[in-house]
Amino acid sequence: MPTLARLADAACEGVIDPNEAGLRVGKLAVQEDPPIDPPGVEALLRTFTYILQPAPVEALPDARLEPLHGPSAFPAALRDADDDLRQLWRELADEVRHPVARARCWDIVFTLKLVPNGRASAGRAIRAYLDVADTANASEDRRDKAIGLLRAWTLARLVKYDKLTAEITTAMMLLAEDAVTHKDDPDAAVLVLGALTAPAPRGASHAADSAADDLLDRALAAYPQVHVIKGLATLVRKSAAAGSLRAEQASRHEVSAMLAEAEAATDPLIIRTRFNDAAAAARRLRLTDLEQVAVTRLQSAPRISWSVFEHAVTIPPAYLRHYLRGFDQAADWRHALWIWLHTSPPTGNLQANEAQARQILPQLVFSRIARQTEFRDADLPARHITGDDTLLARELVRQETYEMDIKGISLARALQEIPRRFALPARDELESFLGDTFKASATLVRALARAIHLYWVGEYDACSHLIVPKVEAAARGLLLELSEPVYRSAVGDAIGQFPGLGSLLPLLVDNDFDPDWERFLRTFLLNDGRNVRNLVAHGFAHNTDPVEAALAIRAGALLILLTAGPAAERDTATVRSALATPTGAAPRRPWHRRLGAAFVAARHELRR
Repeated sequence: MPTLARLADAACEGVIDPNEAGLRVGKLAVQEDPPIDPPGVEALLRTFTYILQPAPVEALPDARLEPLHGPSAFPAALRDADDDLRQLWRELADEVRHPVARARCWDIVFTLKLVPNGRASAGRAIRAYLDVADTANASEDRRDKAIGLLRAWTLARLVKYDKLTAEITTAMMLLAEDAVTHKDDPDAAVLVLGALTAPAPRGASHAADSAADDLLDRALAAYPQVHVIKGLATLVRKSAAAGSLRAEQASRHEVSAMLAEAEAATDPLIIRTRFNDAAAAARRLRLTDLEQVAVTRLQSAPRISWSVFEHAVTIPPAYLRHYLRGFDQAADWRHALWIWLHTSPPTGNLQANEAQARQILPQLVFSRIARQTEFRDADLPARHITGDDTLLARELVRQETYEMDIKGISLARALQEIPRRFALPARDELESFLGDTFKASATLVRALARAIHLYWVGEYDACSHLIVPKVEAAARGLLLELSEPVYRSAVGDAIGQFPGLGSLLPLLVDNDFDPDWERFLRTFLLNDGRNVRNLVAHGFAHNTDPVEAALAIRAGALLILLTAGPAAERDTATVRSALATPTGAAPRRPWHRRLGAAFVAARHELRR
């Protein structure tokens, strides 16, 4: 033990960060004569490898020795240490002399409760951290000293060591004053100022420290870095009274710094992202005038030059035939359209897509370490994609969109082929076929027939703008038929209204709507995916291509053909059964009809 203690003191000589001391243990161990046994060196290395982790600036200030709980590969969690290692730490704490080594060992002894008197071990760790902060090291060690003082402050509050708390506060003030005066080490200043301006523990007598508040205000004006200003402004808002002039000034300083950073940027993508962040911060902080400034500058920011990456995918003919089974053998346009209207969900199977997304998610390394921003209408930032749950949702949408694009090509080709094979059906004939076959709402069937006819004559924009709003109308009609309470009553000045499609779809699922179809409607129409509904509603949909228009018709037809006509009376079980199998089951045609269809298809293929 004396040999290990001497090695620990030597490794800590001239350093403030225990992790740096750990890096020196191995080199110094080989110089010992006789050499130290490897298990002892490994134990000492592990001792110095634990990290003092400060809490985020938004949380209550503290610093903790991590990792405390498993799982952790290296170093193994403190609580997973075996009895031999715990005994080593207990004995090593009495032997070491260097303040860095004393602070680390006594902190571990207190954290793991290796001695009966926890307050005494905490006091010895605090005294060691104060000794480290008192050493005359270069200014670059200021952050490590700040973390040590924050840990000492945390320990003192845990064991109610008021006498040492006052000494820690004095050391923190000296460190913060030095950092702010020299306008460097902003992280160190933020760490200690968070503790200095924190509220006192419940039941403790603690007068507000105006000197700490003044130093915090000075720091806010001293540092130009936006991320530092955000942290300091957060501390001001936490220490100042809610709604006070001081808190508002700190918030204005934060948003103004964000605006200045956006103005200084040169890349259009970065400019728009930073103005969007400034607008979001101003909105959160209720600074309406600065929010308007940020939004105005965002809207007038330079245009983004997007890079488009294209790749070709060969779709086997067998895939198209499988998706539209029997379409090539259709005898007339009615039969062909009936097959088209009974295709499976373009986004595929939800369960299979989720499994694929979960398999891919661990491979998305860059997505985990960098913030992704999604841009939409008019090249404006729509949202940030962060966190595993959001990444999984986005990967699921990506899988569904890929499937939808391929099947959308099949739907578009087939829909375009109907008038080429059988001549353009009259619109009244089309409307009669849909109404007689599906017995759906006449108003919605009329809109569907018109949308299909517009598609056949190449008016894809008009087709999409007509049919997309009808999806919501059909969903609303089905829920009213199910007696679901969907109407939002008028309250005060707010008018009564029906909710949007995003609120209606979960209610349909609750009533047994096929989840695969729900995912298609959500991914195609709502802002989870393509957002076609909002693009159409707000005038952003232009130059609609045949594939998107075909998918819009497929979405509209799905729910429209499930609605009931004016004379129909259906019970709840009947409607739920229709929702569970929206496309129903294809009836088996007699052999002579199938033979005739095969002959017609063969003749058509021969002419081609």
